[in-house]
Amino acid sequence: MKILVFYFLIIFTSYAQDIFPINKENSIFRSAVEYSFDEILDDGLYNINFNDIKAVINIIGHPGSGSHLIIDRNVPAFNNKNAISIFKKNRINVYHDKKNKIINIKTISGRQNQNIITKIDIHVPININISGNVKSGDIKISQIKGSINLVTQSLDATLKNISGNIIFKNNGGNIDLEKVNGQIDLSVISGHVSLSKCDGDITINTENGNNTLSSIKGEINSATTLGETLVENFVGTKATFNINVGNLRLSNCNANIDAKIDIGNIKIDKVNGNTNLYTAKGFINVKNIIGDNIARSNFGDINAMNISGKVNVISEIGNIIINKTYNSFLKNHDILLKTSRGSITLNFPSDLPYNIKAICENQTSKNSISSEIPLNEKYFPNKIIAEGKIKDGNLNCELFSNHGQIQIKTN
Repeated sequence: MKILVFYFLIIFTSYAQDIFPINKENSIFRSAVEYSFDEILDDGLYNINFNDIKAVINIIGHPGSGSHLIIDRNVPAFNNKNAISIFKKNRINVYHDKKNKIINIKTISGRQNQNIITKIDIHVPININISGNVKSGDIKISQIKGSINLVTQSLDATLKNISGNIIFKNNGGNIDLEKVNGQIDLSVISGHVSLSKCDGDITINTENGNNTLSSIKGEINSATTLGETLVENFVGTKATFNINVGNLRLSNCNANIDAKIDIGNIKIDKVNGNTNLYTAKGFINVKNIIGDNIARSNFGDINAMNISGKVNVISEIGNIIINKTYNSFLKNHDILLKTSRGSITLNFPSDLPYNIKAICENQTSKNSISSEIPLNEKYFPNKIIAEGKIKDGNLNCELFSNHGQIQIKTN
């Protein structure tokens, strides 16, 4: 290891040298230390480990061996002697553990001075691993092939051009990932998550923050408490969303979608895959779906336009509007629509062989069921039942409404 003089002062094991002010008017004093580790190989076996660090950190990978690290710190002080005392009580130790192939960067003081501003720039081989905990500041990591396992607080994190598995837990700040390949596991409290151009299985847990994902390949498993989720241009096997309070918006997805929301709306456009959607309180709007469709809402309308495959839609309190299309690649075209309090409007291809059964509860008017397909209607004291077939009627079409009308149209 070589320790080189940089700018004004080296702080390593001794604080005897002078510290020079960089802003006399505001009495700001600066210290900087530079480290070089030529023996660190670009073989993916080394690890950079942070311990109790408060700093703005920038890590950049480069081809070949060798590592270069600069710790640059500013602090307000009365004079040089006072600045030396402050830095001495708030030391950052850099230690090269050759046996275990670790570079440890550690704050070794107890109570840290909150007025110190620390910047750490690290240039490392591309094939390296990063771990540890950072208490505050910001962190940027780019051009790395290796695992990242960090626990952070009160900072924003940016990871770009990373190839490797990532585990990142952040309390109080945003996480932004771009061009990341590998398994991704993110946990964020009071912060937003943004992923773009990422490839791999993704797990996200957020509290009080929004999730934005674009141009994703792989599998998504997302859980959110109080926040919006937006996904566009996703190709994969499956995407699962669990949201306590917040809306879900999806567009241009080639995967099966499974979503459950306690309070919030669901809007989906262009999905090639099956959808299984539920919201306890909110509306569901979907369109341009190639696949089987299941939708549930306890309190809210459900609208589905240009959907193919099986349709199974239930709303406890709310209206249902369905525009069904035909896709020859799909085998199941059965329809089940049910609302406990609301109306139903169904539009489907006129040449599909449906066996239609429509029931209106708590309706007695002859106009309660209107159909472009001839139906045989039966009137009872509190309900109306209408039945009919198209061709041989080997596809099921069942419609149930309560306190609402049923309309059947063809396209």
